[in-house]
Amino acid sequence: MREWDSIMNKLKLSIEKYGQFIKFCIVGATNTAISFVVYALLLKLNMNYLIASTLSYLAGLLNGYIFSSSFVFKDKPNLIQGLKFLGVYLSSMLINLALLYILVDYFKFSELLGQFIVTCFNVIYNYSLNKFWTFKK
Repeated sequence: MREWDSIMNKLKLSIEKYGQFIKFCIVGATNTAISFVVYALLLKLNMNYLIASTLSYLAGLLNGYIFSSSFVFKDKPNLIQGLKFLGVYLSSMLINLALLYILVDYFKFSELLGQFIVTCFNVIYNYSLNKFWTFKK
């Protein structure tokens, strides 16, 4: 029984310590899924992959802000915070496009694999900037 209590205690401490990041990842995963579906559909329509990436990236921006502010960082949305969030995600999108271009055109990654790799980097980038700048308390 003590072992079970110890495991549950560790789980509780982990959730307390990493809960915000876990919530951010849940919101991000939802937005990423939406973005990937939009991206794949636009590629199927023969749209240029950089334009498709831009449009798919913007597709989840408003949803991401609403859920990040209320669910992840427990804050009421406001104009300054919204502008910071927009700045983080626009800079992230530019980084996304640059890295995607390099991976696809220079390293010959597939367009989908390149987007997946860049997305992994952007999760850490976006969480860090939003936690320590956009939603800083």
